Amino acid sequence: MKQMLKKVFSMVALLSAVSAQAVTPYYSIRSQGVDAARELSGWTQQVNLFDKDCLYGTFALTTEYAQSFNANNISQCLFGTAACNNSCSNTVLNVSGSRVVDRGANDLFADYFYLPTDFQSTLNFSPTIQNVVVDLNFYVGLDNWASGMFFRLDLPINWTRWNLNFCENVVSTGTLNYDSGYFNSFSSAPAQGNVEGIGVPRSNLLNSFSQYACGYAPAAVSNLDSVVSGSTVFDPLCYAKISGCAQSTTRLADLQMILGWNFVQCEDYHVGLGILARAPTGNRPTAQYLFEPISGNGGSWELGFQFTSHATLWRCESEEKSLGFYLDANITHLFNANQVRTFDLSCKPLSRYMLAEKLTTSVVDLAGSLTGAPGANIPSAQFANEFSPVANLTTQQVNVSVGVQGDVAAQFTYVHGGWNLDIGYNFWGRSCEKFNFNNCPPACAPCPTTCATNCPTTCPSPCANVAYAPSTWALKGDAYVYGFNFNDDLGMDQAVPLSATESLATINAGTTFPATGVTSSTAAYQTDNSGVDAAQPAFFGTGSRVLHSNPDNTDGQTNTSVNPVFISCANFDFAGTCAISNKIYTHLSYNWTECDVWAPYLGVGAFGEFGSNGANCNTNCTPTVVTTTTAANCCNTSCNTNCSNCNQCSLSQWGVWIKGGVSFN
Repeated sequence: MKQMLKKVFSMVALLSAVSAQAVTPYYSIRSQGVDAARELSGWTQQVNLFDKDCLYGTFALTTEYAQSFNANNISQCLFGTAACNNSCSNTVLNVSGSRVVDRGANDLFADYFYLPTDFQSTLNFSPTIQNVVVDLNFYVGLDNWASGMFFRLDLPINWTRWNLNFCENVVSTGTLNYDSGYFNSFSSAPAQGNVEGIGVPRSNLLNSFSQYACGYAPAAVSNLDSVVSGSTVFDPLCYAKISGCAQSTTRLADLQMILGWNFVQCEDYHVGLGILARAPTGNRPTAQYLFEPISGNGGSWELGFQFTSHATLWRCESEEKSLGFYLDANITHLFNANQVRTFDLSCKPLSRYMLAEKLTTSVVDLAGSLTGAPGANIPSAQFANEFSPVANLTTQQVNVSVGVQGDVAAQFTYVHGGWNLDIGYNFWGRSCEKFNFNNCPPACAPCPTTCATNCPTTCPSPCANVAYAPSTWALKGDAYVYGFNFNDDLGMDQAVPLSATESLATINAGTTFPATGVTSSTAAYQTDNSGVDAAQPAFFGTGSRVLHSNPDNTDGQTNTSVNPVFISCANFDFAGTCAISNKIYTHLSYNWTECDVWAPYLGVGAFGEFGSNGANCNTNCTPTVVTTTTAANCCNTSCNTNCSNCNQCSLSQWGVWIKGGVSFN
């Protein structure tokens, strides 16, 4: 027993030492079916009985309601500690475009969300999780087979409701069009003196972050006078979507079975061990939503053992009053469960909502030069007229396992006649998730058929087609993807797709425009791509004509990346989660002891559970720039980077229950 407790407390210390990163794309909770406190309380006088030479047992039904509190703990795991407002009662994130005057350096970059560059809004989150559990427990003593043997069956039916309580306050919908070259060439020929021209008209852009987060995207726009034909395509967000409405599911969380033996047993104490198995009967993550309701442990089979014990500390002479101490511990391993998860890029919190650009290795009329010699360096790839949220690329089908999960309940039980009062403590902890990869990339998971009224009912067709592929996608940041040259022979501007990428961009800003926006409403803007990866002055093919930032050729020469930096699966942050919670609980019940063959009992209980969250992110982590990729299958454990830590996220909740049953001899 001492060795077991030592191992449990060692696991507590190990998990407490984990330093969580800023955010986690998946919020994993304790299975609603794993609750040693709910199982132990209220029936200690009906189970593990001594001196029984015949079949005996008990059936219990517990109805529990639980609701989370401290919404900021959930928000910190999902959005980071910087998002906490002064009262810490809800999370506030600001969204602003690259041309907002004096924008906040920590604002989310509106340009990624197909919004105008002068757009501004505030996002509010106050997440809650509610659970109603109808727990069916059956215990049978098999002393007629072997003294001290028992079997337990647990079937927790769970309804769970998850709500981000998401609200967006739009400060300014914005009026600016996208410049020519920023996302496409131009939608119409620029007027004389129009330095920037019109790329994507304001009317084509979205009107709120909520639309982007639900899966809306602008319609494709044309690329006039481009040396590469076709329109620019804007893919919608297909994974990690943020819904403004609550979502719920009802499932049998886990089916638990224990076959045990009390090898030490007398009237005043017992010690026993059992083989514990849990079958996954709940639902699995599909990554369709950031905050998707999960009932159960996510689809893992569990195998482990149960330790059960008690000791009577005091008993009065009349034997109507007694005080006992009870300790149950359930230790299991969670085997691989196939799940769909969305990941961030390493060291880039919330990067799943950034924007990636597609490139092609078929390079037409584009070159760069560091020496000034025209067209000296031809880049390895060129913009291919498609954008996609990073989440569409980093969503992977993975096998998830957990090394060890511990659920320990310790309680004092005072008995006075038919009355029983339980006061106890429950520790639950889970070591960090481990990932094994099946396919790279997986097929796109089915799109949801129901959603909030302001969300699309089905995903647009690109949802099924966008997937990660090596040497194909790169971070756009705030780079211009087209350069321009006036062709005297043709008497027109020619737009050339560039190879400009910004691998060091973040969810807050790109690397060319200042992160704090413009200093005034009339301030000039850098449109020369000076902050792109491996920047070189861009030329129209191998000739001497330079590519300008804007169609009227009055701006300076633009830059392109030679060579572009692609997103590699080595950049994916395969960071799992671990968890710890501490619960205190009480239960008051009455046993009809005067009944001989069938003895009913009934009681009420309550608890408060306090989850522990990692307080600090990994501030020493710096992104790794991967400059080369291979076509080989790179989805394996070697994809983990030194930036991948384990995020400690645990739910705090309170709850009440009614537990009743009947025992038989």
